[in-house]
Amino acid sequence: MTAAELRQNAPHINFIKTKHLVERPNIALLKEAFIPDDDMPSFPEEIKENTRIFPLSVTAYPSVLRRMTAMEAGAWAITKCHEQHWPMELDNFQCCLANLEMDF
Repeated sequence: MTAAELRQNAPHINFIKTKHLVERPNIALLKEAFIPDDDMPSFPEEIKENTRIFPLSVTAYPSVLRRMTAMEAGAWAITKCHEQHWPMELDNFQCCLANLEMDF
């Protein structure tokens, strides 16, 4: 899955790049730690009730996030979780990205 396909198929899911690990995400912490990306130049201002934001820290995945945007990394993680029949949860996305980080 590509980032464009993710946006089309699941517009309520946003992966964002953050300066540091945000363990208990809330809007204020996410806005403070947000790093603009090529496919997400500003923090999503219209956050609806069912919108899910998954923060990906550049300190946790420096090689991955140097090579791709947060949405691309998130789409890749979703694809891997789907292939492994894992639930679509942040912990599983982080596991996939940690493995990719080690590969880089």
